[in-house]
Amino acid sequence: MKDTFFTPSYFNSFHCLMGACPDSCCRAGWEIPIDDDTIEKLRAYPSLEIDKNIRTGSDSDIVLRVNEKSVCPYLTPDGLCEMYIESGMMGNVCSKHPRFYEEYYTGDKLAFTEAGISVSCPEAARIVLSASMSDYNTLAEPKTDDEFLNFLLSARTRAFTLTASQLITYGELLQEEIDFGTLELPDCDIVDSEPIDLPSICKFILEETEILTPEWRKLLENCKQVSPIQDNQQLLDYLIFRFFLKAVNSEDILTECKLIVALYELCKLGDNFIETVRLVSKELEHDDFNLDLLRDFLADS
Repeated sequence: MKDTFFTPSYFNSFHCLMGACPDSCCRAGWEIPIDDDTIEKLRAYPSLEIDKNIRTGSDSDIVLRVNEKSVCPYLTPDGLCEMYIESGMMGNVCSKHPRFYEEYYTGDKLAFTEAGISVSCPEAARIVLSASMSDYNTLAEPKTDDEFLNFLLSARTRAFTLTASQLITYGELLQEEIDFGTLELPDCDIVDSEPIDLPSICKFILEETEILTPEWRKLLENCKQVSPIQDNQQLLDYLIFRFFLKAVNSEDILTECKLIVALYELCKLGDNFIETVRLVSKELEHDDFNLDLLRDFLADS
């Protein structure tokens, strides 16, 4: 398994801050899924009243019944987890967060898994946004049995060397290779593309997606007031890692490149860069419905 599991080299540096966390995921406003196996085991701890504290979520899965302030019922005043204190266990989602895992297959065979940490978490954001490009040298290489997946892996290696203004042009060149079935990496210089239409993207997100927090709505409404934040290669590298290989299923690398650039530019809204990065992650990265709506919009633009 070791040879098929890859992470950025910073992955194991993450440790939950628990009660010292300035913005606990237990009060993030998300639905908190909990798996059936954990529920059954927690029934052995009557004081936790697990059946009282669960309900059916929006996706028909079982979630914890958060209070009117969207806070988990098991979050203690000092920021710890009563469920873990009492039973020594948590649901699968809680125990993994902010780690994420992506599995890639060749046919019905698992080729490899990549894992990372999401910038929605304050401590994960600190680690990711202080990383270097070399942290991604530990990722999977194009050694699978799938020609297209190998093509994307090789293309991603070069993508890490590009700027945000070059990425959409690169995506256009790669998409031509995919559409013609040649799957050869461009050997030309990558020129800058036209800037994305950020106001139109903000307008679309406001009108068509689910808005989780008033802070996000305010940033989108003030979209034209983009703060003069310099390029941040660490963030761009993270987004390339997070989304580039998702084109393996859609064969639409151009839209994934547009998505990466759109998320990157959205992170420049507002005055507090790190907090905006985390907000974009909460509102879009962790919401597949919102993310797919944005993909569709970018594919048609």
